[in-house]
Amino acid sequence: MKKLYGLLFLISALGLLFTGCKRDLANPVLISPSGVTGFGVSASTVVLSSANDSTMVAKFSWQKPNYATPVVSTYTLLFDIPSDTSGATGWANAIKVNIATSSLQNSWLGTDFNRLLNQLGLPFGSPSTIVVRLKADVNQGTGAVSTVPAINAVLSMTVTPYKVVLIFPKLYVAGDFLVPNWTQIDQGGWILASVKSDGFYEGYINFVNTGNSFKLCTQASWNGTNYGWGGTATTLSGAGSAGNCYSGGPGYYKVAADVTALTISYVLTKWVVAGDFNNWSLTANPMSFNATTNQWTATGVSMTAGAGYKFVGDGNWTTAFGADSKGNLSYSGGNIAVTKTGTYTVTLDLSGGAGNYSYSLK
Repeated sequence: MKKLYGLLFLISALGLLFTGCKRDLANPVLISPSGVTGFGVSASTVVLSSANDSTMVAKFSWQKPNYATPVVSTYTLLFDIPSDTSGATGWANAIKVNIATSSLQNSWLGTDFNRLLNQLGLPFGSPSTIVVRLKADVNQGTGAVSTVPAINAVLSMTVTPYKVVLIFPKLYVAGDFLVPNWTQIDQGGWILASVKSDGFYEGYINFVNTGNSFKLCTQASWNGTNYGWGGTATTLSGAGSAGNCYSGGPGYYKVAADVTALTISYVLTKWVVAGDFNNWSLTANPMSFNATTNQWTATGVSMTAGAGYKFVGDGNWTTAFGADSKGNLSYSGGNIAVTKTGTYTVTLDLSGGAGNYSYSLK
C-alpha cells in the first residue's frame, strides 16, 4: 500500500512539474531594453559630388536589441535637421526609410544619399548638420499594433549635398536679346527641356526687350534642326527657310514648345510667395528677379513651422508651384511645408528647364 501511495505522489509531482514548465513556455517574459546599442555610420562627414555617385558613402549598422525572448524586430531610419527634432512635433517632417525586417544595416550610394538629402532642403555645396534616428519596433504575431514601446538611438552627421541636375533633351534659345546674340548657350535661363522625351519642351525665358526675335535649336550650334516662325504667333517650323519666332516684352515668360505638333505658347509670369503666413495673399510677398542669377527671391519672409506655402506666377493661380511627395516643384503639388519658425529668404529657380525647377528657404 505504501508503494501505491508513493507511486501516486510521484505521478502528481511530475504532473505539477510539467504543468509548471508548460505555463512558463506559454507565457515567455519580454523585457524591453532601454535603447538600441551599436548604432553607427561608416563616415560621420560626407561630401557628395557626381564623382562619388556610384560609391557607397554611408553605411548605417546596429546591434539586435535583446528582449530576453525571440521577437521579430523592424527598423526605421529617420533623417532630419536638428531644429525639427524636439517638442510635440519633433521628427514630424523627417525623411523616413523602412529597413527590411530583421536587417541590421543599410547603406547608400552617393547618388541615392544625395537625393535623400535634397529632400531635406539643405543648402548645396556647403556643410550642414543632420540628425539620424534609428527606431526599433516589435511586430505582433497577430498583425495588431505592438504594445511594446519603440526604442531609439540617434547620431549626428555633417553632410554636403550637391544640386541634382537631371539631363533631359533640350532646345537651346538663340536670339537678338542674348549676349552674345544669336548664339546658343548651354546654361540655365536659355534652355527648354523635355521631361518625357516626347517632343514637348518647357522652360522660362526672360525676354528683356520690347520685341524679341529668336529660334529654338536642337543643338548648341546651327548644325541641327532650328525651329522658327511657323506662320502664326503660336506655330513653329523646322524648315531651314523659317523666319524667327517673336515674343513681346520685357517680361519673364513660361515658354512651351511642341516640336511634334509644331506649336508654341507664352505665358507671362511674375512670381510671389503665398501661404498660411500671409493668408494666401498674391500681393503681400512679391519676388524680385535677378537677371544675373536667373532666380526669383523674396527676403524677410516670416513663416511658422507647420505652415504651408506655394509659388504663384499669375493673379489667377493658373501657373503655380507646390511640391510633390518627394519635395520637387510641381504644378499639381500640394502645399510646401515649413519645418522651422523663422524669417527667410525664399528663392525660386526656374532656369534649368522643366524637370530641374528648384527652390530654397534660408
